[in-house]
Amino acid sequence: MYRLLLSLLLTLLTLNVSAQRMIDTFHLYFDLNIATLNKNTEKKIDLLIYNDKIINGSSVMVVGYTDFLGSEQYNKNLSMQRAKNVKDYLIKYGINAADIKVCVGKGEVKRKDTTDKEGNPIDRKVDIVVNNKFNYSEQRHHYNATAAKPTKETAGSGGNVPAKTGSDLKDLSSLKEGQTLLLKNVYFPAGSHVIKPESYNTLEKLFTTLRDNPRLKISIEGHVCCIHGDVPDALDVDTNELLLSVNRAKAILRYLVNKGIDEDRLQFVGFGKQHPIVANERSEEDAEKNRRVEIRILSNQ
Repeated sequence: MYRLLLSLLLTLLTLNVSAQRMIDTFHLYFDLNIATLNKNTEKKIDLLIYNDKIINGSSVMVVGYTDFLGSEQYNKNLSMQRAKNVKDYLIKYGINAADIKVCVGKGEVKRKDTTDKEGNPIDRKVDIVVNNKFNYSEQRHHYNATAAKPTKETAGSGGNVPAKTGSDLKDLSSLKEGQTLLLKNVYFPAGSHVIKPESYNTLEKLFTTLRDNPRLKISIEGHVCCIHGDVPDALDVDTNELLLSVNRAKAILRYLVNKGIDEDRLQFVGFGKQHPIVANERSEEDAEKNRRVEIRILSNQ
């Protein structure tokens, strides 16, 4: 009986550890003799971070490889540069440099058959090995308002909510609960939730404002343009979901969380086409006004 209870206890402990600790390996592939990341590689990293496969607090190893073509020293240097480029991209997206414990180039993957003049494409890679210490509740602050009825807290400038106030991030800390601010100079590729690098200057200012005002809580609200018919939101080509405004708002939340902002201070929502600034779009200028991300003050005390 004692042995049975001990065995059961050990099993429960093992299951608990397994649930709390996850080690994953993700493969990124490169072209022959190329160390720079291509668009597909960047997109894969974006999705890994967006889907919380890589989060701050994880222990990350970045390991580069090459195929057998080239000299030993050349392959060593090339694999190291591939790994370094991946590390730099992770840091640019908001992963803490201190969490990347290893960044190394291993050179060529050793194989018995080295007669193929084209080399072996699957060996031209970087492996990202992630030890996520804790499971992450991705949906904890995810609410989708594209199908919801607007309330006075969420209905743009309607109801009793104070009107929108300016578009300068310096104004954010002075806004009252319910007021909104247009997040300017934040860009996404057409149909994509992946944040363009030219947006990081604005997002860094947003991060700094939140860091310097620890009582400030916000909702990140996405809006899209150019949708016709009964479709409430646009198609996100990255996930193949009709949730483009939701996913763009969430991508900004993920950026802020990865920079160190407590997630309890953040919410995100996608309104799709529910709250256009220009009701009948007739020009690109009209579409640009509707295609936007806004910050709403939830609490400032």
